[in-house]
Amino acid sequence: MIVTLQTHALQTLEQVRAFMAGAEPVSFTLTDRDSAHAWMGDTLKRFGYARASRADRGLLRRYLAKVTGRSRAQVARRIAQFLEEGQIRDKRGAPAAPFARRYTDADIRLLAETDALHGTLSGSITRKLCQRAF
Repeated sequence: MIVTLQTHALQTLEQVRAFMAGAEPVSFTLTDRDSAHAWMGDTLKRFGYARASRADRGLLRRYLAKVTGRSRAQVARRIAQFLEEGQIRDKRGAPAAPFARRYTDADIRLLAETDALHGTLSGSITRKLCQRAF
């Protein structure tokens, strides 16, 4: 079952406070990381996190943690990124140099065939059979 939470109706911090008071037993999670980041950045802009009071900042932190399902530390890191860069984005990237492949797809298929022909023996015995063959 997919439930969509419409948060754009929450325009004031009082509405957020009421939402947090009434939704305690319910848990929310955003499955897509990019949509969670976009929603968090949009929410921080909409409520003016940078110029909010300390109590309101705490309320917004709890609200973001509840709706996204992120931990307190994760929310704090995302907020720090928002305050520094003005947006929240995924910092993970592709590895600098991917690992070199030792075996080709054809090698893997041949090994699987050999293993199946001999009744799926242990790895060391299959290795010994391959060494004897070559």
